[in-house]
Amino acid sequence: MKIRPRSFSHLVPLLAALAALAGLVLAVGSAEATTATSPPIEPLTPSENAGVQASAEPLSVTFTCPEFVSEEGEVIEPEEEAVEETTKERKERAEREVEELEELEEREKEEEEGVEFPEEPEEEEVVEREPPVMGGAEEYGVHFSTSFTTDRFGQLGTAGFGEAGEGGSEAIKGSAAQCKSELELPTKPIPAALYEGRIYWQVYRESALGENGVEVGPIHSFMVTPYIEEPELIFREQVFAGYLTKIGFAYEAELGGAVVQLQEWENGAWKTVAEAPGSNGGENAFFIKAKRAGRHTFRPLVLGGVVPQGLEAVAKVVRKPTKQRVTGAAEDGNYVAASKKEREEWPIEFKVTSNGTVLRNLNVEAETTCKGPTKAQDVKLEVPARLRNAKIAPDGTVFGVTKTSGPEEWTVTLSGSIFQGRFQGELSTSHANCTGYRTIDAVLQKPTKK
Repeated sequence: MKIRPRSFSHLVPLLAALAALAGLVLAVGSAEATTATSPPIEPLTPSENAGVQASAEPLSVTFTCPEFVSEEGEVIEPEEEAVEETTKERKERAEREVEELEELEEREKEEEEGVEFPEEPEEEEVVEREPPVMGGAEEYGVHFSTSFTTDRFGQLGTAGFGEAGEGGSEAIKGSAAQCKSELELPTKPIPAALYEGRIYWQVYRESALGENGVEVGPIHSFMVTPYIEEPELIFREQVFAGYLTKIGFAYEAELGGAVVQLQEWENGAWKTVAEAPGSNGGENAFFIKAKRAGRHTFRPLVLGGVVPQGLEAVAKVVRKPTKQRVTGAAEDGNYVAASKKEREEWPIEFKVTSNGTVLRNLNVEAETTCKGPTKAQDVKLEVPARLRNAKIAPDGTVFGVTKTSGPEEWTVTLSGSIFQGRFQGELSTSHANCTGYRTIDAVLQKPTKK
């Protein structure tokens, strides 16, 4: 007998261990997905590579969700009836067993002598089972992900969405075995309306017959593009050169966290003329002063997504100021609240000068709410609001914006109109997470009789 070198004998256990480990890795890595085939799962909408508009409302996918066998029925164990044998029956059974034993011994002897016998077919064991457990729409689900990566069982993850990527399943009423699932796009760090990118989705169903307890369908994907619904620039009927005016930007979207700009086409390029933080209330206000009369073109621009979203441009004619005015010297004087009760509780003070062309020294208080971590922690306070002056346009409209100096910079905005000695409008205040608002109804104070 050959004797192995000592060093080789030490390697045998190590090689055996490595072989076992390799076998284990191969076994783990070779685990395959259980594809749903009986019956299969078919994604329906959106179609592969379809374009889908981003939205704060959940995105919906549909797919087939037929009834399927989720678990085999339990094995029915045959019941053996206990039968009492008579003495004669016991004797006959014993004789049969002796005969079978003698036949077996004789056959073994003949096989030793070289006699070949044909193989007897094995009897197939018939296993009886209870009816299988069937699964329906509630056993289906969808995984949404920004990555095509699957786990070792072939199931898509939820990368990019976390728990929000775990979509449930809801049967579509009136359909033949069709279901839907929904995905809410993230709202931070950018609004859902500005989301952009490819989303992968895969339907699965929970099944005891599948690897890791699931059967999976094919992976599909669609492209999400930013979408701001019904954007609209809103102008005053008349805009005069040299006078502050308000341009509203309305939209059916939640743009909190984004930045919105008002741009003007000037000298062959877009120039930003105003900027404000996006709102979840669907509206922003820009205050600008057009320097010249003529046709001006404006557009809103939304920043925050991968690519700035320039929206439809709108043209507006800016008029040259006219000598004809709706206000004049008759409007000059001090103004107070139109309501006597309001004069006592919430006084309003300002004056109109220079033949009805300038509103000066507005002093009011505005009820302001400072947002807390929760609604219950909101703080309400009365904030003094002052506006030094604002020009009155020929049609009587008044717009004014000012920012206070100091450690807390407050923005005060006034908009309204004056006609025949009466001013009606609104004032707003803002600072950090604090916003205030007040309607103003004021009349020219009549001189006191001596």
